[in-house]
Amino acid sequence: MVSDIAKGFQGNFVATFLFVFTLAQSWFTTGIVFGWPCLLLLLKNEGVYLHKCPPGVTECSDRDVALNLVFTLGAVANVLGGVFAGPIGSPKIALGLGVLLSATGSLIFALSPTESQVAWPIGFVLHGIAGGLVHLPSFSLGNAFGSAKGMVIATLVACFCASALTFQIMHMLYEGGLSRQTVFLMHTVIELVNSCVSFWFWPSCPLKPGDKLRLSGCRMHLDRPNSEGAVAQTGAPKTAPIRVVVKAAMTKIFISFMFFHTSQLWFNRCLMGWFHDELITKDKLITEAGGSALNIDRHMAYFTSTQALLGLPVIPVFGWLVARYGHRTAPFVVTGFLSVIWLVCVLIPQEWPLYILYVTSSWHRQFFFSSFFNFMSSEFTPEVFAKLAGVANFIAGLASGTQNPLLNLTFNQFDGSFVPINTCMLTLATVLEIGACFAFCRDQKSRKAAATKLPDEASSKAIANNNCESENDTNVGAEDVDSQTESSAVKV
Repeated sequence: MVSDIAKGFQGNFVATFLFVFTLAQSWFTTGIVFGWPCLLLLLKNEGVYLHKCPPGVTECSDRDVALNLVFTLGAVANVLGGVFAGPIGSPKIALGLGVLLSATGSLIFALSPTESQVAWPIGFVLHGIAGGLVHLPSFSLGNAFGSAKGMVIATLVACFCASALTFQIMHMLYEGGLSRQTVFLMHTVIELVNSCVSFWFWPSCPLKPGDKLRLSGCRMHLDRPNSEGAVAQTGAPKTAPIRVVVKAAMTKIFISFMFFHTSQLWFNRCLMGWFHDELITKDKLITEAGGSALNIDRHMAYFTSTQALLGLPVIPVFGWLVARYGHRTAPFVVTGFLSVIWLVCVLIPQEWPLYILYVTSSWHRQFFFSSFFNFMSSEFTPEVFAKLAGVANFIAGLASGTQNPLLNLTFNQFDGSFVPINTCMLTLATVLEIGACFAFCRDQKSRKAAATKLPDEASSKAIANNNCESENDTNVGAEDVDSQTESSAVKV
């Protein structure tokens, strides 16, 4: 396995350079909206939406709901960014435009007044759209690495998760004495440089298996072998007809996948958007029971760091799981199991389950996104993949947008208690896990039946080939006898 990965990178200097740059670009752009917990602390310290609270009060439900709406819109925009990436087609335009939108979002964050009702949602929405535009098109780069494609895609997914640390680093710089304006202007400059490099180096067409990148005139060009083995430069990217996408979207396997995908994404968005408020509620329950008060800022830092980093060690586990049990059901069984574990931890009114939640929720997110991209790229052609991923993200994005009105409902109807909604989520997660286990058992039976059928077919073919060969030998022998008889007759 290691030799195959090394072979994919060996002598592939142009693609390797673009891959390293894409990792840096992904770090600053793709998943920064998931660093919301640290950004939320920064915005609260800056006094954003403080005017929604009574004088002298810094924490109130109206302010929390308003800030959560910013996250909700940005998170929905993040998954909808993939919808726009499909019609654009060209990775050069999609990535360059995405990073440019990210720079604009940071510029808005740097210059907007804290009382603005419009600027903060717009800035975060631009960050969200930018993440989707940069993330999806970058996956085609794996096709330039041959046998190392899986490693490249897994690394891009991991970098997407680690991108949440961008806002945490901004918060650390802010705590270190830099102003909000300085911190976000620094990010703006970095993203402007990223955008220029993307427009300059990235090819216009998505890469396909067998494609090669070459450097000519300080620009990258894409060479694609044709059917005769010759190398030809690619033209405009091809897209699948709408009827083909609709037909694929109506299949039973895609509908089942969509239900699971939408639910898991909704769990993750609710955890990210509500976690600060859930910590405050849990802190009240612990102190009322006579326990020690929680350090909210420290736990928020733990949460953001683990979400970004602890998914990295499970990448080889995911690879082994897919290689051993296939991509259709096994990854979803593990994903569903992890969601059940961290939802149970949320409901326990003590501090120690939080540390289990940090680990299992980070693994859940890594498995969730890896399962999504692995399933979509394995089940559907590259032309259909982008559009179907956009459809899946659009539906899931609409569902995840419900977490803001649910937060408002929690404050107004349940006195800030998250127990009712978390109980409903846990029930749904349990049902999904049972369904995934049932699908896994059926899938494994089908795989075993197919595995036993192949040797039987191979032996049948071998017997048939042997019979054909013996018949051919008999015919050849008969022809030899006839020819010898004819030659003898001629001699007589």
